Amino acid sequence: MTDNATPAPCIAMDETRRVIRVAGSEAEDFLQSLVTANVETLPADACRPGALLTPQGRILADMMIHRLADGFLLECDATRADDLFARLRRYRLRRPIDLVKEELLVVWVGWDGDAPHGAHGDPRHPDLGWRWIGPQGEMPPATAADDMVSLDRWHARRIAAGVPQGPVDLVPQRALMLEAGLDRLGAVDFEKGCYVGQEVTARTHYRGLVKRRLVPLQLESTASDSLSGASVTEGDASLGTVLSHAATGNGAVCLAAMKLSDLHRLMQDDSALRIGAAPARLAPPDWMLPLPQPARTDAE
Repeated sequence: MTDNATPAPCIAMDETRRVIRVAGSEAEDFLQSLVTANVETLPADACRPGALLTPQGRILADMMIHRLADGFLLECDATRADDLFARLRRYRLRRPIDLVKEELLVVWVGWDGDAPHGAHGDPRHPDLGWRWIGPQGEMPPATAADDMVSLDRWHARRIAAGVPQGPVDLVPQRALMLEAGLDRLGAVDFEKGCYVGQEVTARTHYRGLVKRRLVPLQLESTASDSLSGASVTEGDASLGTVLSHAATGNGAVCLAAMKLSDLHRLMQDDSALRIGAAPARLAPPDWMLPLPQPARTDAE
């Protein structure tokens, strides 16, 4: 293959995702009053990230919201699907909303090739390609079995792009939208009306109260299986904890939660960073820069 060769298309089925259908005459208003994303401005046949929060602004479940001609499909991590469905039913009350757990729909992701009919481009980052939801047992249109690769390859792209997803990165009832950078990824709309957790999220944004940030790090070590929950250290000091991670062709990549005050300092010199015995380097993508200033209470 020459340097100018077109990359081969890649697709992977994501069996860690589940799908909830939200339909009915008031489906748009229903979701608009609950989730962080603006579903009123979501174009037809497109998707957008969002989340359902606690009243205190903590993430309960992150999701990708797909608009269809007759409603919406919410895809979320399988471990959060039952809780998300139960909370949606609780908020529905007597509104004419149809909620269905679509047990026979599956999520596919793809990149480095043309998006198939019915696929929605992933708006979080260009490297994440497209997403397609279809019946179990079917592949996305115009794709072939030879295009299938390990889902870990897509996660390596996601993590390198600094995009958090699922309860490993966004710990339920603990994670905050702005500390995860989800405001810059289009998952929060500060101009829309009220939603659950809106007051805390807006106050954090407008008052500059962000203390931490999720950031990708690169490692030369390929022992990614030992990274879960590992500490990010600088000398004897523990600066953060590894969240999601994946092997790459020349090492590994991970997301870690770290203080913004430490990140600003490490942007000047990260040569002493380690994860276990392996050297690690900060690798923030362009969308993440410049980093927010640390909260005034944490500037020191």
